[in-house]
Amino acid sequence: MPQFISVYQEAMKILRPVAEIEYMDREKYREQLAVAEGIIGWGITKEILAGAPKLRVVARYGVGYDDCDLEAMTKHEIYLCHTPNVLSDSVAEMAVALLMACNRKIVQADKYARESWAKGPQNRPPLGFDLRGKTLGIIGLGRIGLRMAEKCVKGFEMRLIYYDIVRNPKAEKELNAESKSLDDLMKESDFISIHVALTPKTKGLIGEEQLRMMKKTAYIINTSRGAVMDQKALVKVLSEQAIAGGGLDVFEKEPVPLDDPILKLQNIVLAPHIGSSTEQAREAMAVCNAESIAAVMRGEIPPPNVVPEQKGMIFRKSTVQQAGSAS
Repeated sequence: MPQFISVYQEAMKILRPVAEIEYMDREKYREQLAVAEGIIGWGITKEILAGAPKLRVVARYGVGYDDCDLEAMTKHEIYLCHTPNVLSDSVAEMAVALLMACNRKIVQADKYARESWAKGPQNRPPLGFDLRGKTLGIIGLGRIGLRMAEKCVKGFEMRLIYYDIVRNPKAEKELNAESKSLDDLMKESDFISIHVALTPKTKGLIGEEQLRMMKKTAYIINTSRGAVMDQKALVKVLSEQAIAGGGLDVFEKEPVPLDDPILKLQNIVLAPHIGSSTEQAREAMAVCNAESIAAVMRGEIPPPNVVPEQKGMIFRKSTVQQAGSAS
């Protein structure tokens, strides 16, 4: 039974007329996989596909789908869908929360208030900055990056610069955004927030060379994918206090191993990949997934949720009597 079952109720109403619904059970996993026509989940590999001969559609719970074997799914005429338009606000708000937590030393302040405040003023958290007039650098000014930019520019009156392979005239006009090279963005920003998909081109996009371009007073935030930034390099730079700090909701390996050196740093705020963890976002994601699966079960091409690489493709498979989907 999935956690937070209440957010799945609307999705259930969509799925029940077209499919039998089962929650994946570790003990019956292979048996369930063998008859499943639709799966809601993530991390779909060649090995999983080999055990799912009747599979017609995978609905990836989230926007990124780098953990799914898209090439194999397309080869086997299996739709891969995701939830691209329903979690921008929740992830953008998480990025803002990490920015604020870093700047105002919220984690350290909480610890100080609980353990030391009554003992005297020693070891008070350091001062933060007023955000007004500070420069926010967005790497990847897409849906989520733009929503964070809007919140920071309109809410905090920050200056906005961005790096993206595609210019964003809307942001330039409405938010006075300035397009910059990656190097210039790293050098000029007081706060940097990463919002790019993980692709072969973006893997390791931010390495030690880029991190060392940052101001010593600057912070870097990542709510996209852990592998976009070289985590070892980040640990090294933070350990040397070459930059002020960072905030991460994503990591190269998740969950983070307990012996990972990043857990020992005091100048970084960490969260367990909870960018979309709001009731509204999770319900909208579930509905989005359900609509995708229901469309395929009816013999239709999925709605706009199908991943860009499969746009316009028509996969037809014979309908079988049993269909299982897990969320």
